[in-house]
Amino acid sequence: MLKVGCYLTLGPQTIIRSTSERQTLNSLVRASALFKTAYEDGILFEDASKYKEEAYFIAYFSESFRKRPRTLSDLDVVLLSYPSAKVAGGSVYSNPSGGRPGSASSSSSSSGAAGGSQAQATAAQAATPWYHARILNGPAEFSERVVANHKAIVEISEQFIKKMKYPTLLVDTTTIKSDNKEEKEKEKEKEATDLKQKYLKEGAPATDTEKQTIIRGLYRLWLISLVYGANTIPESGERKVDSDFGRMMACYRCLGGLKYWDVKVIQILLAFLSKELKPVFLYYKRIEKVVNEGVLKGEFPEAVAEDVYTNYYFNTFMTTEFPHNAASWLTHSSKPLLLSERFSTLSSVIQSINPKYPEEESLRFFLIKDVLKWHTRELQSPWSVISGNEFSENVPLRPLCRAEGDGLGHKLPDTAAPAVKKSAWLVVELGRQESTETDFWGGVWDDERLRGWGYCLPKFEEDNLGKKAWKGHLRRLSSRLKLH
Repeated sequence: MLKVGCYLTLGPQTIIRSTSERQTLNSLVRASALFKTAYEDGILFEDASKYKEEAYFIAYFSESFRKRPRTLSDLDVVLLSYPSAKVAGGSVYSNPSGGRPGSASSSSSSSGAAGGSQAQATAAQAATPWYHARILNGPAEFSERVVANHKAIVEISEQFIKKMKYPTLLVDTTTIKSDNKEEKEKEKEKEATDLKQKYLKEGAPATDTEKQTIIRGLYRLWLISLVYGANTIPESGERKVDSDFGRMMACYRCLGGLKYWDVKVIQILLAFLSKELKPVFLYYKRIEKVVNEGVLKGEFPEAVAEDVYTNYYFNTFMTTEFPHNAASWLTHSSKPLLLSERFSTLSSVIQSINPKYPEEESLRFFLIKDVLKWHTRELQSPWSVISGNEFSENVPLRPLCRAEGDGLGHKLPDTAAPAVKKSAWLVVELGRQESTETDFWGGVWDDERLRGWGYCLPKFEEDNLGKKAWKGHLRRLSSRLKLH
């Protein structure tokens, strides 16, 4: 804690920058309006600006995403202003003359509408996006949005770090059910819980790099959620929204320009939120009659129905509650009754959309499947711009395996070529949250921490028994390893 005498010689922003402990910082902000103003107007905005690629875009467009009706072509014009948007020959709606349908309706306004012509959107890929000036020099409401958004994102990142900074391969797998007696099973579970708490409490604090990785990933996850929850309307002359194309476009624009490990971070954060909230949604399943019966209608086996039900609520949560209400959901997840009012809000959203627009179900409610299966789709889809070999060669390996040289181990046939083994590890094994050989959850942490946990790099050796065609071989492995 800084000495009181420091206040006489240092300005509020200097003191805040010198205060690393969150508790001390919160005390300063609560105790003084001067510190609160310095923190929110200066420090928080400055910190949010480290992630301006996403933070500024979201602050400018988020309100119009929710409120303004847009066709998918109009939405695509907006997404092309996002610096990381993957542009393959311009808009996926581009016509031969180079113009974009819907661009006229995307003129900029203070409400956050997309601005500019094709030249402006294209230039945004190579220079500072035009809306950055609006955030930095425009009305105060935009900078206030940046600060409020960043507060919410940082709070969620702290929840993640607090709950997940431990090696799941060394902890969670010790609780696997066995033929042992009940008493011994309880002892194993207690041992695993104690070991997890030891890592969380005594392990090195999250580094600045790890914090930035998590925060940036949460911003990107929010951007995807905004696109999925956008107020979309049919194109001119059409009767309904093309939901499948809308989902593809959302992933393509938000994920297509990112590197493998950047996407993996988003997947990890999405899976974390889903895992944390599933028990909450299941708690209410027994009393939520309208949505429970209206959505499921007895068409699925019980286990499948449970997943469908929780996915509906989770995706509605991501498109309506995330991120500003997310921390309260995570904090009270052990006491679901405290969330009854917010849960009723989610139920109302589902009930209002489903009867009116049943064709939009997949667009609005199944975000989680599209994001978690992104690498599978990129490898297998006809519009993918990467080949198998390019995929494996361009992705650096990280120490996420339990044993030295482990990858997929016994799951791969001896004849599999190294490129196939590596791609299967990246797509299949690192897509399995329950894997006992590769840590799905470890991708957000620095390699130094992973090695400190005892994790190792996978190893994919050349095999002299012959190679198969890459794509054909991976398709056969897909079936064997349940890639779909």
